[in-house]
Amino acid sequence: MRKFDIMEQLLNPFVVDRLADIYTKDEEYQNRLKEEDLIYQKLLDKLTDEQAEELEQYFVATTKTAARKETLTYTQGMKDLLALLKSLS
Repeated sequence: MRKFDIMEQLLNPFVVDRLADIYTKDEEYQNRLKEEDLIYQKLLDKLTDEQAEELEQYFVATTKTAARKETLTYTQGMKDLLALLKSLS
């Protein structure tokens, strides 16, 4: 296992908790979530049960992808910081 893979495993719980805290406190993020929910509910009202289930599966998949992307971005930033600090020492 590579050194940074271990780093990611160690940091992942911190990353998830830290970002959750930041998202909860960010008013703009919370407003955007409310807007998403309103649009989603309007859309669901127009769909059949089968279409709604497929849409839900799509959102679950895209949410997992976005979460992974956030984790990779956050972790990569920490790796880059570590590399920078090493190069300066």
